[in-house]
Amino acid sequence: MKVLVTGHRGFIGQHVYRAVLEAGHTVVGVDLPDVDITQGLAPIPGLDAVIHLAARSHPRQCDEDPRRAYDVNVQGTSRVLQMALKSGAKKVVFASSAHVYDIPPKVLPTDEQQPTRLNNTYTTTKLLGERLCQLYFENHGLSYAVLRLFNVYGPGQALGYFIPDMIAKAKGGTITLTGGATTKDWVYVEDVARAFVLAVESNFVGPINIGTGVETDLATIGRLIAAETGALFSMAPVGTATRMCADNTRAKRVLGWEPTVSLRGGIDLTLKQVGYEDRIHATR
Repeated sequence: MKVLVTGHRGFIGQHVYRAVLEAGHTVVGVDLPDVDITQGLAPIPGLDAVIHLAARSHPRQCDEDPRRAYDVNVQGTSRVLQMALKSGAKKVVFASSAHVYDIPPKVLPTDEQQPTRLNNTYTTTKLLGERLCQLYFENHGLSYAVLRLFNVYGPGQALGYFIPDMIAKAKGGTITLTGGATTKDWVYVEDVARAFVLAVESNFVGPINIGTGVETDLATIGRLIAAETGALFSMAPVGTATRMCADNTRAKRVLGWEPTVSLRGGIDLTLKQVGYEDRIHATR
């Protein structure tokens, strides 16, 4: 199978690109800013499928520049779908977010039947991207799957996300945390990459949650990173906390996917990338 991965040099994209290649497929990669997906892409001869990851992916980044967020995340998705259709591709897998269920969702664990909400610029662009995929399926027969990703983490993730920020604080010797009671569903990036491979090979059409089904609070993450790195940990009390947790029953049923990397194992792998391997072994 010949697969295009957009955003292949991004955090998730690098892992997806490698996973698709290791699964035995031919991979083509495009990324911002080398290619402006808002202006359209030339058809790719022999293309079978597209994994669409290229996006403005941080909610704060989208709120700061809504116009650019809509251009890339909505107009760009439309252009990618047009290219896929013209290339004769049979499947598009679109990277969406669990944030579309709102924070916190109305029901925990959250399954794909729960209501979605346009609660900020980022989630609005993701839901519009999902809708575009659905329209191309209904109007043109272009099959699609939407992966609603919960809290992805792992080696190569940039600052501005919780776990890299905690590791950066640990390097300074102290982790001070506010809002530690807030929970997330943390899913390791290589497990996520495997989900994209399974989705592109699957006949399933529609949204699929990619999360572990395990709810873990921020304080637990902070303490774990502090313990593994030798940093001091302290937490300031905060009144309001939100929760996130996936119901991944559909992923198990239609993709045969479930997470294989534990939270502690994933954090250890992430810490090793930034030079903490000796410290990890010493603390056990």
